[in-house]
Amino acid sequence: MKLLDTTFLIHYWAGRESTRDYLERNEKFELITTTLNIKEIAVGRALQGKLDRHEILETFDWLNIIPFQTEHAFLAGQVEAQLHRDESVNQDKISFPTGDVLIAAVAKETGATVVTENTDDFEFLSDVSVETY
Repeated sequence: MKLLDTTFLIHYWAGRESTRDYLERNEKFELITTTLNIKEIAVGRALQGKLDRHEILETFDWLNIIPFQTEHAFLAGQVEAQLHRDESVNQDKISFPTGDVLIAAVAKETGATVVTENTDDFEFLSDVSVETY
C-alpha cells in the first residue's frame, strides 16, 4: 500500500512525468491518500481562488481517500510523544510537522509507505516507511 503525500498530488495535478512514471511502476499497489492531504490541496486551490470541491474529488477519484480517525489521533499522539522524548530532536520544531505526524499516523496504521518528494519531512519518524518518486 502506498500513501501519496500532498507533494505527489500537487505534482500529479500539474502533470509532472515523474508521478505518472511512479504510478505505472507501482500499479500493483493499493494507492491511498488522507483527508489531511486533500485539505492541503483545498488550501492551495483556495489561495489561488480556484477552490472547487468537485474538481478536486474528480482529479483524485482513482485514490482511496482515508479519513482521519480516532485511532490515527492516538498513533499520532504516540509519535509526537516519542519526538518530545528524543533529545536529538529540536523541541522548538516539533509543532511544525504536525500535519506530517498526522499523515504518518495514517500510514503507520494502514501499513502504507509514504510517497513524497519531501522525504526530509518524514525522516524523524523511524517506524514509517518513506520513498520518493
